[in-house]
Amino acid sequence: MRIIVNQLMILTIIIGSLSGCDQHKMESVDMANNDYLLMSTLYHQKAAENKALSYQAFNIAKLRLDNELRMGRLTKTLAIVVDIDETVLDNSPFEAKSILENTDYPTYWNEWCEQASAIPLAGSVEFLTYAQSKGAVVYYITNRKIALLDVTLKNLNEKGFPFADKDHLLMRTDASNKEPRRIIVEANHHIVLLMGDNLGDFMHEFDDKTIEKRFALTDSLKNEFGKRFIVLPNTMYGSWVNELINNNFDLSKEDKIEMLKKNLISF
Repeated sequence: MRIIVNQLMILTIIIGSLSGCDQHKMESVDMANNDYLLMSTLYHQKAAENKALSYQAFNIAKLRLDNELRMGRLTKTLAIVVDIDETVLDNSPFEAKSILENTDYPTYWNEWCEQASAIPLAGSVEFLTYAQSKGAVVYYITNRKIALLDVTLKNLNEKGFPFADKDHLLMRTDASNKEPRRIIVEANHHIVLLMGDNLGDFMHEFDDKTIEKRFALTDSLKNEFGKRFIVLPNTMYGSWVNELINNNFDLSKEDKIEMLKKNLISF
């Protein structure tokens, strides 16, 4: 009898251990979520510093435009080229939804855009309206897909942005490379300013480059930032993140987070 009891106790311990392993695995899976986006998204929504950076960017843009106007030696119409997402419109509610629902782009992206409720970044409407009053033309070059044209125009118009029409909104039709669209604008305009949250908004050379090459190219163009290139902050997504995971969007969340951690510089 004692032998049988001991055997039953051992079997119970083994089963309990296996159940514990299964529970640990389930907890591990449950922990693979989008919480790593929490601080970056809250920064966009709750940090006055983020709003200050936006005001700063558009204040600098105004100074640069005024300087070009004072020089008065240009034969082409001045143009301001801006990206849309995280440059003039705030899409942090989409990121918040992704965190809360543990989903990834493109889930909910179309639904978010179709609401046409993204709010302007601080200073954006005021600056672009000022540029219009000074005779400059505004072009919006975005990698939103062409299917979102109408809702994007609705959002821009309802928030008071100038030049929010089909002639001045250049959507993505195939490749994400913005260079061909910038060339279209440059054909009849002098682009005095390029504004964006991603370095590919300024030059195609920044696209699909390693972190090291992007740093090197940024250093080589250091005099252009704050002069012709105006950068808006975006801590939530962008080419810089894509490069950290080797542009492998099929990675599991666990592997993605592990790769991100490996890029940290500690002491």
